[in-house]
Amino acid sequence: MLDSLKRLTKNSAIYGIGHIFARSIAFFLLPIYTNFLPTEDFGVAVLLLSLLAVCNIFYVYGMDSAFLRYFIEAEQIGEKKSIFSTVFYSILGTALLFSVVGYHFADELAGLIFGTTAHAELLQLCFGILFFDGLSAIPFLALRAEEKSVQFVSLKSLITIATLLLNWIFIIHWQWGLAGIFRANLYASAAGFLLLLPVVFRYLFGRFSLSSFKLLMRFGLPYIPSTLAVILMDVIDRFFLERMAGSSAVGLYGAGYRLGMFMALFIAAFRFAWHPFFLATAKKPDAQAIFSKVLSYFLLSCACVFLAISYFIDDIVRVQIGKYHIFGEAYWQSTTVVPIVMLAYVFYGAYVNFVVGIHIKKKTQYLPLITGAGLIANIVGNLLLIPRWNILGAAWATVISYAIMALALYFVAQRLYPVRYEFGRIAKLVTIVGVFYANFALLQWGFVSKLGFGLLFIGALFASGFIRPKERQVIRSAFLKRIR
Repeated sequence: MLDSLKRLTKNSAIYGIGHIFARSIAFFLLPIYTNFLPTEDFGVAVLLLSLLAVCNIFYVYGMDSAFLRYFIEAEQIGEKKSIFSTVFYSILGTALLFSVVGYHFADELAGLIFGTTAHAELLQLCFGILFFDGLSAIPFLALRAEEKSVQFVSLKSLITIATLLLNWIFIIHWQWGLAGIFRANLYASAAGFLLLLPVVFRYLFGRFSLSSFKLLMRFGLPYIPSTLAVILMDVIDRFFLERMAGSSAVGLYGAGYRLGMFMALFIAAFRFAWHPFFLATAKKPDAQAIFSKVLSYFLLSCACVFLAISYFIDDIVRVQIGKYHIFGEAYWQSTTVVPIVMLAYVFYGAYVNFVVGIHIKKKTQYLPLITGAGLIANIVGNLLLIPRWNILGAAWATVISYAIMALALYFVAQRLYPVRYEFGRIAKLVTIVGVFYANFALLQWGFVSKLGFGLLFIGALFASGFIRPKERQVIRSAFLKRIR
């Protein structure tokens, strides 16, 4: 069991570093966006980026999940090439079709979304981004399936650096404003696909298999409604906010939400390694015990991230560099949504853990029902809470929807593949985190006091018995090994 957990931890760490760096572009760019774009303009950018996230689902239409499932199972290189080629050619055809049509009808789509054709050029750039991102999806998945985490991370990092530099040039130096954001993303996405060509050519020349295509579609298509529901829960609140509170509120919420995505980055890093790990581990006799431990350790990691970001986020955004702050002053109030957004992602992380039974038993037909329930809860929550609490209402609606999804998936998965999770232990963790966060929220602490309470949190984990004797021995041995 320990070896399996070490392998998951190693891959999670590598993916974590790479994914955090790749996705940290959202944070590196916030000083540029919040200091050089008014909240209204950033609100438009947030809406378009949300639209990209939704459209990307239809560009891959579940083929990403199906590819990973059957590519890992394939034992012969010829079979792997056939699966890769089948998926890649199908995505190439549909991505080309969608992008050409979208580019041609950009004026009509802009009028439908914004009520004006002023942003049609931005939409055309978006369809170019979607095309290259769609083509890049499968080669990146092949690297994940091969557990080539270093190569995966290196390529993602190069794309991140290119995106950051191009945004810096286009927005600050060339003053292209909104267009600079999407031109930078388009050029970086195209460059990323070119860097992936060696992976593409390694697997592409297998035969296109109609029977494999049908099998992949049967497995992947159920992911469209479920994945769409998950993405909509992430982004639909922006469109409600735009209608109910205006683009400026969307800009504030989008900035605060990006800060809350520190938790999302951690969960995404875990998820990258988790999916191949549990598929490979499922056949082991102690698989269920491993999965139970993973949830406990995962939630402990989430708790550390939650408290650290909650304690220090206001200090971070107010750091001044030269004549600019990390966050432009107009965006400071957006930090109020950060702890709420992180809590929502903790529930999503639990959902990711509970998905084991669905995959192992190949019962993906349950996913649309579960995520559909979450989406309905999100829509209702936005309609009820945004008029009363504005951006805070949108954030709490996200928490409610992810909590419903996690609970529903837990009960379904337990019927298919029972796992005895350590809920008594988890309850201790929740209590400790609740006490420490409540003290922070109710009292005004200085920077040094926050550091002190962080150390007390670690002590509370030991004193409460959350950290068990065997785990203390492992920690002690690792610590002694480090200092020798």
